Parts: sequence; C-alpha cells; structure tokens
Amino acid sequence: MKPNAIGARLPSRTTFLLGFAALLLGIALAIAWVLGVSLFFPEGALARAIARRDDLIRAHIDYLMMAQFLFLFALLFRQYAIRPPLWVIAASCFGAFNNPLSFALRALQPKVDPATLPPVEPHFPLIAGVSFTLTTAGFLAAAVLAVRAAWRAGNAPSAETSVSASFEQAE
Repeated sequence: MKPNAIGARLPSRTTFLLGFAALLLGIALAIAWVLGVSLFFPEGALARAIARRDDLIRAHIDYLMMAQFLFLFALLFRQYAIRPPLWVIAASCFGAFNNPLSFALRALQPKVDPATLPPVEPHFPLIAGVSFTLTTAGFLAAAVLAVRAAWRAGNAPSAETSVSASFEQAE
C-alpha cells in the first residue's frame, strides 16, 4: 500500500476488489433472507412487494456469481502480485453490481399485461448494454492478466528446481 498525502496507507486495488466482493456477497445474503422470509410469510408485506419472485432469485444467484468472480480475481491478483489497471477494477465492479441490480429492480415492478400495452419494438436498454460490456471487458482482462502471470510463473525456474540443480552440480 502507498501512503497518501496525510501519511495514512491506502488500500491496494486487490484489497478494494476483495471488499467489493464482500459487499456483493452481503447483498446476495440479504436477498436470500428476503426470499426466505417471503416464502414463509406469503401474505406478508415483504412478499407482496415482490412482484416477480423468479427475477429476485436470478438477482440472488447473479450477485453470488459476481462476488465469486471478484473474490477469485482478487486472490489471483494477490497470488501472482498483479497490479491490475484501474479500468479493469472499475469495469468489473460496475458490471458486477449493475447486472444483478437490473433483475432485483425488475422483481419489484408489477407485471404488466402485454395486451394492454401498445406494440413497441423490442430494445436493449442502454444501461444493460453498458453494464454487460463493462463486465465482459473487465472480467476478460482480469482473466488474461491472471493467465499471463500464471504462465510466466510456470515457465520461470522455481526455487526448488534451482536448489536441486545446485545440489546435483555440487556432487
């Protein structure tokens, strides 16, 4: 960690990624509690607020999955001493938060009978397109960084190999 202007140490990018993954895991667990409570109290206010239970389940699973990816990337970055570019962290975190959020928000919107709506051309919402694109770019870049570092580490002579070779040469 580097000191800031006041002298305090700033969290590393990897630490930020771990913290953000923990936040996503917390959100997923909160959604699990909401789903559980609404299941056991189907006539309660909480259950009535959920218009589309299947979308809330999708949000729960998606937050779990996104947290898992961020945890894995953070641990790989730490394992291989990778300092990922800020754009990789920002893109990954933005997408990992917003992709499941769209399911969660949709779960709270009441279903509308399509017969009562005027016909419209189907479209892909802009925020979804931006979020999907950033997630894809961030996750792919993180994976490439990790694979490249693992490849280099696998091709570098290990401490065990070099020690064994030096003992063999000494005999």
